[in-house]
Amino acid sequence: MKKDKLGAFIDAVYAITITICIINLEKPASVSWEAFWAIKDSFIVYTITFFMMVSMWVQIHYLWDQIERIDNAVIWSSMLFLFTSSFIPYMTSLLVSDNFSNNYFAVSYGVLSIFISLNLLIIQKTAENCNTEILNAKFHKSLIMPNERIMIVDIAIKVLGTILSIFIWPPTILIAVLVSFEYNSIATRVVIRRIKDETLFDRKKRIELKRKRVQAIKDRIEQRKQERINKKLEKTRLVVRYINNNTQQTNTAKTPTSSSRARQVSETIKRMNERKNKK
Repeated sequence: MKKDKLGAFIDAVYAITITICIINLEKPASVSWEAFWAIKDSFIVYTITFFMMVSMWVQIHYLWDQIERIDNAVIWSSMLFLFTSSFIPYMTSLLVSDNFSNNYFAVSYGVLSIFISLNLLIIQKTAENCNTEILNAKFHKSLIMPNERIMIVDIAIKVLGTILSIFIWPPTILIAVLVSFEYNSIATRVVIRRIKDETLFDRKKRIELKRKRVQAIKDRIEQRKQERINKKLEKTRLVVRYINNNTQQTNTAKTPTSSSRARQVSETIKRMNERKNKK
């Protein structure tokens, strides 16, 4: 299966889930400020739930932008994530239906939000195992989204909120979910900025490396040209030396030495003397 199909399915399920959440909102008794204020708990729960789901959806799509393939582990971990997410409208309706201060429903809502975050972390791990070479080549491990450290802190905040909702005040879990959403948003922006900075740095580094490679190629070409010129000059010197040697040998063969000249002169003088004596 292609990752785009699974991503589209996750988008569809999340869109339907959010729609059901808004449908399940309690209706006011009348159209007045007092009636809307009377059901303020419903709007608070829906708003916090909406932004929690948006936070999870954003994290998944950051992951989808980084990976290139999926396997069965990613698919089934995504199905588990959607299964737990599909309980959100049901839990939200229970929480706002005269149970806003009920410990049991608050804990149930907290446990559900914790399981959703855990499932998202499982998706990140399975997707990372499926794309290890690709992710290691592109990013440092701390820059893979959803970030493992961010998700662990997110789960810790929700666990703390669930515990406090048991012993102190049930709506504490809603505050914890809201805090985890804010933390997710800020931490995610920081990580994305680091990714952009690292990508820009890598781009500059690649440009500099490319420039050095081009310069090295130019230097090699220039060196080869110089070597060819040196070889041609050496051949020319050899040819000139060969021609000079041949010329010297030819001149030596044609020009008599001083001793042979003296011998020729003495012989000529003897002949002349002999001719005079005969006369």
